[in-house]
Amino acid sequence: MIIRNLCLALVCVGCSQEQQIFRDRTREVFYQEPSDDVDILWVVDNSQSMADIQAKVGEGFSDFIEGLEEVGVDFHIGVVTTDMDHYEQAGMLQGVPQIITPDTEDFGAVFAERVQVGTDGSNMEKGIDTAYKALTSPMIFEANAGFRRKGAALMINYVSDEDDCTDRGGLWGVDARRPCYERSDLLTPTADLISEYKGLKEGRDRMIVSAIVGPSMSESHPDCGTWRPGERYTTMAKAFGGIQGNICEQDFAFMMSDLGMQVSGLLTSFILDHFAVQETIEVYVDQDQIPEGEDDGWTYDGEYHVVYFHGAGVPPRGSTITIDYEIAAPG
Repeated sequence: MIIRNLCLALVCVGCSQEQQIFRDRTREVFYQEPSDDVDILWVVDNSQSMADIQAKVGEGFSDFIEGLEEVGVDFHIGVVTTDMDHYEQAGMLQGVPQIITPDTEDFGAVFAERVQVGTDGSNMEKGIDTAYKALTSPMIFEANAGFRRKGAALMINYVSDEDDCTDRGGLWGVDARRPCYERSDLLTPTADLISEYKGLKEGRDRMIVSAIVGPSMSESHPDCGTWRPGERYTTMAKAFGGIQGNICEQDFAFMMSDLGMQVSGLLTSFILDHFAVQETIEVYVDQDQIPEGEDDGWTYDGEYHVVYFHGAGVPPRGSTITIDYEIAAPG
């Protein structure tokens, strides 16, 4: 739940009255409260190099689900692939039952099997688009009916060892020998995709997008095999305050645990309504002011107006987070 209050501050930037400017100052209040209902969509790359990674996601499910079970979250979990080549099936929830719930017998084993979606999918992975197709009309009212619930929080998790190639036809007829993600000029801009995703909230307060994807090529991971940086997936995660995981980690336990804690209501990031003047940001958890910093404090992502909490600075469940700041001028 979020409460926002806007006030006006007068700031003098000179000695004369003619040199006064008005700056808007705002206060946003967030509550670190457990989620009651959460719909979780896993978007899993089904291209040739993904078998081991799919298995590691399945093995980490117990770490993921622990946070949800701790607070009694009623979850829906679905899995889609990154393949858009067969458009009629693209975005369709995999397996039977399509929706995994707390009532699904041995749901952990079902999930572990479900995320192993095979490796015969398209080498033009379009996970951002398949997720959007899965959650919009007509798919969400037909093949995927029942997955989304009114009032439920939404989490989208991408898992891929290559970058997204959502193009909406931009790559039609282009030489397929060159990797599609190297043709950024022909891909759908992530700014447009972020705008579309915002429409998925439909008035709901909580939506999280996270990504377990390839790291920067400047990093050394000799045991990771072949990967490419998941920059477009990471951009989506940044825009929606989600976790950005490294697919080259040998053990997914910590990442899966962090995802589970986040979706169960222990958020580590909060998206502001406006861009903030960073030096004016004041952050409080209940009555305590939290210092800025990566060690047990908060940091601000000015590109996506997101406040991140770190270490002991992460607000506990049941707490109130108040963020005061001056709104940055457009541009």
